[in-house]
Amino acid sequence: MKPVFVASAAIFSSCFIASSLSSAEEFESKDLNEVIVVAARIEQNMLNVPASVEILAEDAINMSNIITVDELFKTAVGVDLQGSGFPGSPIKLNMRGLTPGFQSKRVLVLVDGRRLNDEYQGNAEFALLPADSIQRIEIIHGPASALYGSNAMGGVINIITRKGTDTPITIIEASGGSYNTQHYKISHGAKFGSVNYFITGSHVETDGYLNNEDGTDRNWRADNTTFNIGTVLNTTSEIRLHVGAYLGKGSDEESDRESRKNHQMLIYTLKWNDNMDACLIVRAYQNASRDKYDWKYPGVGIYDQQTLAGEIQQSFWVGNSHRVVIGGEFRQENVDIEEVAGPINEATDTTGLYLQDEILIGETINIMAGIRNDANDDYADAWSPRLGALWHATKNSEIFASVNRAWRAPGMSDRFVMIQYMGMTFQGNPDLDPEILTAYEIGMRHRVPNKLNIETVLFYNDMKDSFDFIMDTDGVFRNRNATHMITYGIEAGVRYQINETYSIAANYSYTDGEYEQFDSNPAVEGNQPAYLAPHKVAVQLDFLCPLGWKHSWRWRYVDARFGDAQNDPANKMDDYMTVDWRLRIPVTKHADLTLNLDNLFDEKYREFPSFNQPGLIIMAGAEVTF
Repeated sequence: MKPVFVASAAIFSSCFIASSLSSAEEFESKDLNEVIVVAARIEQNMLNVPASVEILAEDAINMSNIITVDELFKTAVGVDLQGSGFPGSPIKLNMRGLTPGFQSKRVLVLVDGRRLNDEYQGNAEFALLPADSIQRIEIIHGPASALYGSNAMGGVINIITRKGTDTPITIIEASGGSYNTQHYKISHGAKFGSVNYFITGSHVETDGYLNNEDGTDRNWRADNTTFNIGTVLNTTSEIRLHVGAYLGKGSDEESDRESRKNHQMLIYTLKWNDNMDACLIVRAYQNASRDKYDWKYPGVGIYDQQTLAGEIQQSFWVGNSHRVVIGGEFRQENVDIEEVAGPINEATDTTGLYLQDEILIGETINIMAGIRNDANDDYADAWSPRLGALWHATKNSEIFASVNRAWRAPGMSDRFVMIQYMGMTFQGNPDLDPEILTAYEIGMRHRVPNKLNIETVLFYNDMKDSFDFIMDTDGVFRNRNATHMITYGIEAGVRYQINETYSIAANYSYTDGEYEQFDSNPAVEGNQPAYLAPHKVAVQLDFLCPLGWKHSWRWRYVDARFGDAQNDPANKMDDYMTVDWRLRIPVTKHADLTLNLDNLFDEKYREFPSFNQPGLIIMAGAEVTF
C-alpha cells in the first residue's frame, strides 16, 4: 500500500544539553533548554542552526523502556532502521537514502563526542550498544564532514550519557518477555562538592526469534558496565573521565561469536566566558575490541581493533558578530586480524584540521561557513567545505539552506580483506579512493510556543566514487570505486501538545534516487538504490490517563524496498505497518511497572531478503528508584 497523505515532521521536543563539557554547579547554573552541541561542536541554540537537527529527550527515552539504542530510532524523522531490535541481531541504519549494504557506515555515531564507527569496516553496531545511561540523543540530518570528517555523510548521531546531580539516585530495573529475553540493570549517580559521577551495570540475554538451520537458537548474552566521573578544578575548568567495558556471546547461522569491547576517554574543558560557547576542549580516548568468530564452516576468525585519538578545540568570539571554532584531531586506527584466508595487520593515521565561522548579521541572519581537511598517507586527502545560512523570518519561524561536501574513508576491510564467506570470495583494494558526497538542503521551521513545532526539509545528494565489492568474471568479488548515485527527497513533520495530558507527533519522509553510473553492470543504471524504502511515516500519541498511567502508541509505515542493485523482484521486500504500545504504571512513589507490546497486531514482514522480522513481542518489567 502507499500512504495517501503527507504528514508533517518534526523534530522537537524539549531539548536538554548535558554535554561532557559541563558538570559542576557553575557549569550547570544556566538554562540549557533548546541548546545542542553536535551541530557546531559547541553549545548553540537549536533555533540558530542552519540544518535539520532532532533531539530525543530524556523523558521519551525513559518511556521507551528500551534495551539497545537502535530501538529509539524507529520513529525518528528520516531515519531508516532495519533490524529486529534483539540484542546481537543484525541492525542497519541509514539516512537520506545513503544505503551501504548490510552495515551502518555512512552515518557517524558518537558517544559523548567519542567516535564509535569501527576501524575494520567503519560500521557502528547498534545492536551491541546498550541503552544503559543515556540522557539524550542529538541527530544531525545530512552531512557534517566539515566538522567531523569521515562517515558523516547521511548524518551524525551523538549519544550523551548521564551524570550525577545534587540529588543522589539509584535505579534498579528488571524485565523479561518473549523468546526468553531478560534484562537487568542497576545504575547510581550522585554529586559531592565539586565531584559528580554516574555508574551503570547491566545484563541482557535472549534466545532470539529465529532458529538456525541446525535447530539451535540465535541467542545473545551480554554484560555492560560504564563509569562517568567529573570534577571541577575551579570555576572555569573541569576534567571528566569515561570508562566502559562490554562482553557479549552468542550464535547465529554462520558462527559462534564472542565480542569484547572497552573504552577510556578523558576530557578537559576550560571556559572563557559565562557561557560554553567560548572555551578550550581537549579530548583523548581509546576504543578497543576483540571479536572471535568460530565459523560453522571450517575456521576461526579473530578481529582485534583499536583506535587511539586526541582532539583539541578552541572556540571564541571575534567582536560581537563572529563566533569561531578551530580545532584539530589525530586518530590512529589499528587492526590485527587472524582470518581463515590469512592475517591482516595494518594501521592508518588520520590528521584532521577544521575551521568554522558563525557570522551574525543583525538579529535575523546567521551565516555558518566551515572547512575541514583530513590527511591520510594511505589514500587521497579529503576536503570538506560547508556553507549554511539561516533567516529568522519571524520571532517563531526560520528558513535555512546549506551546501555541504562530505566523504567516507575506505575501511581496513575495504582495502585489505581476503576472505571466503558462504562460498564467495571477497578481495580488498589498497588503492581505493574515498567516497565523495555533495549535498544540498533547504528547510523551514515554525512553532507556536509550548504548543506546536513544524519542520520541513528538501534535500539532494550526489555521491561519486562509491566503493563496493563487485563480482568479476572469475567469480571473485573485488572492491573498487565504481558507483555514482543520487538521492533526493523531503522530510517533514509536526509535534502538537494538545493539552497537559495529550501530545501527538507525526513525521513523513520521501526518499528516492538512482544509480547514475555502475561500471560493473551498466544495466543497473537508472535503478533504485538497494535497500531504499521511498515512503516512511510514523505517528506517536502520548497521553497520561487519570490513574497516572503513561501510554505511548506508535504507528509506523515503511514502503517496499529492493534487496539488491539489480532490483530483482525475487529480492523485493513488501511494505508493512506496525503498531507498538508502551505503558508505565506508577505503583508507589518510587516504583513503576512497565509493559512493551511491539508489533501489536503480529504483522508479518521482512527488512532483509533472507528472513522475516519478529511478530508480537511482549516485555514486562519493574523499576525501582530511590
